[in-house]
Amino acid sequence: MKLNVTESIELLSLEEGDSLTILNLVESSRPQLGKYLYWVDSVLDEVSAHKYIAERLHSGLPGSRWFKIKFNTQVCGVFAIKSISINSGVAEIGYWLSHAVHGNGIMTKIIAQLSSFLLERTDAKIMEFRCLENNISSIRVAKKSGAELVGSIPNYMNADNENQDLHIYQLQLQA
Repeated sequence: MKLNVTESIELLSLEEGDSLTILNLVESSRPQLGKYLYWVDSVLDEVSAHKYIAERLHSGLPGSRWFKIKFNTQVCGVFAIKSISINSGVAEIGYWLSHAVHGNGIMTKIIAQLSSFLLERTDAKIMEFRCLENNISSIRVAKKSGAELVGSIPNYMNADNENQDLHIYQLQLQA
């Protein structure tokens, strides 16, 4: 599957054969990614990168779709519709980007296009962002999209040597 977001940004289906590319991206941004993503320490070689991809592609969660993000023809990260709740219509999204491409508005542009995709091709009614309390960049993306803070899970995980709450933001999808 391919989704064109802008002339310079596209989403392509993530594949198990992308393990070396994903490993290289993780390596290039390990300190930054490791601050907020629990799995970074387990992606150490091509085999573990393959496992990271396979676990996500075969999660069995309803509505799950995983993409590699291309910016100016280069893969620079991963974007996911992690699941879509059959009962509530909540589509939980997740993403990460190589540190080298931060500041280009990539995630804000993807989120802006995702609403129409979710409305047209899924039963989603709400887009949900889950951000650790100190992940200011992800919180900024959620707020820019119009999402509102609807809840928090206290002491969700220890990240960057600190117990952090997990903030839950939701955006009502509108046609």
